[in-house]
Amino acid sequence: MYSFYIDGNDIKKFMNMLLKDDKFDKFEVRSCTAATFVTFDIDCRLIKDEDGESERLYCRWGELRPYVYELIKGKKKPRSIRIVMAFSGRMAEKVHENAQACFLNIVFEEDKVAIVTGTAQKTFSLDKSLENEWGERIKGFFDKLGITQNTAL
Repeated sequence: MYSFYIDGNDIKKFMNMLLKDDKFDKFEVRSCTAATFVTFDIDCRLIKDEDGESERLYCRWGELRPYVYELIKGKKKPRSIRIVMAFSGRMAEKVHENAQACFLNIVFEEDKVAIVTGTAQKTFSLDKSLENEWGERIKGFFDKLGITQNTAL
């Protein structure tokens, strides 16, 4: 597990990347909750077409992002946003051979953004290499975005 928070000027920069850019679009979204004047809980499971074409169970952030943006845009900032994103299947296997899913939890609340990673293993192991590899990838990803990671949660 790797956890950090974003504060100061980086919050606006990060939220713009999250809500307006395609930087996070390849992540699947497992859950999304946005609180404005009411709380919106979004079930991110895909509804299967009659022909059952999609192998995916969850939508990607790029598919959901415009709707979330419409929900929260306005004069007042949202009270909170909670998003659980994931790499699963082949994307997770690219991170580590024992990865079933690699999670990125994003919580915007009280003028801070907290980020916490997590993983699900195919087979149980006490080996922490999957967690460590995923944490390093996320750290590198945020470094490339130019977002400062404050690790003193």
